Amino acid sequence: MTVTTTNHDPSALRCMETAREACAKALPGLAEELRDRPLAELESPGSPGLAAFKRAGGPGLLVPRAYGGGGATALEAVRVSRALGALSPSLAVATAMHNFSVASLVALVGSSDASGLEWMLIEGIARDGLLVASGFAEGRTGAGILDSAVTARPAADDDGYVVNGSKKPCSLSRSMDLLTAGVAIQQPDGTSQLGVALIPAASPGITRNPFWGVPYLAGAESDEVVLEDVHVPEELMLRPEVELGTGLDTLQTVGFVWFELLVTAAYTGAVGRLAEAALRAGRGSATDRAAVLVAVEAAAGLAENVARTVDSGVIGNPELAAALTARFAVQELLVRAADQAAELLGGVRFVTSPEVGHLLAVSRVLAFHPPSRSASAEALLDHHTGAPLRIA
Repeated sequence: MTVTTTNHDPSALRCMETAREACAKALPGLAEELRDRPLAELESPGSPGLAAFKRAGGPGLLVPRAYGGGGATALEAVRVSRALGALSPSLAVATAMHNFSVASLVALVGSSDASGLEWMLIEGIARDGLLVASGFAEGRTGAGILDSAVTARPAADDDGYVVNGSKKPCSLSRSMDLLTAGVAIQQPDGTSQLGVALIPAASPGITRNPFWGVPYLAGAESDEVVLEDVHVPEELMLRPEVELGTGLDTLQTVGFVWFELLVTAAYTGAVGRLAEAALRAGRGSATDRAAVLVAVEAAAGLAENVARTVDSGVIGNPELAAALTARFAVQELLVRAADQAAELLGGVRFVTSPEVGHLLAVSRVLAFHPPSRSASAEALLDHHTGAPLRIA
């Protein structure tokens, strides 16, 4: 048997090479623009990463081609997110929030009797390079994933809704063009219904407050967004068929799956950057270096397997369970890989290169994205016995 070999860079992970190829195809010129910039610059407030992402056509990545977008598959999106994680973790996390929001909007509009206005919004995201921020329950200790810190009440003149509340942290807080916010719509009987408000970022009543207090991922612009008596027209308040506190409908399941896939891929790319640095250094035993390689390749493979299922067009409770299972497995793999890679690079590299410590810190952040391990554990165990997947 003859084995064909190529001029493969021995320090390059295969999963990172496929990610870079996907990024070059989907977002031409982006990597070339950012790869030589210092990581500290890309990870700081005011990073040039988001502007470069817009110039490369990134906002339209998941918009269907029929509406002027890139029409990327889930597998392609996961690979692009992984490539961005290696270029700039801040950029990868911020754009994961955008892409998950766009994927959810496309699914939401496509599942209902969509008006021309709604599809014009999707088309405008691609055509005008609009960045979409996500304002849901993430970041509030003890809050359910579908709970909302933002409320909506009918406007006095019956012209839409008046929205109040805040979201912190909210990635893309400074650069967003549109905010998709989960809101609790107050009903006449005192109950609340879940709504998704589509709010232009320039709307009167929106302010931003500093919130992110650490240097890690500061380029993602994860500050507080405050909404005070913000008017939302009726046509920009979408109504998923689910009551607050009751569980997930199909559209929310789609959103969850996309969210878990994209943030998992983003952090895999960040650790992939650290792993490739360790392989280039060539220190340690072959067993030690292989352990780093295996952990990152396995992490990438877990997300890609779920992405292929999404691309098959089947998304439900089993697929969400698979996405959560992959996410928590990857979470552990990335911590292990980052620790091993940093150890291989050595103490001198750690104290002389801020990049090593930065990527080590970033490797831990996946654990802080929803849902928490405790919220997921009982749900996954119940689902294993055949019960519907419910995430508190």
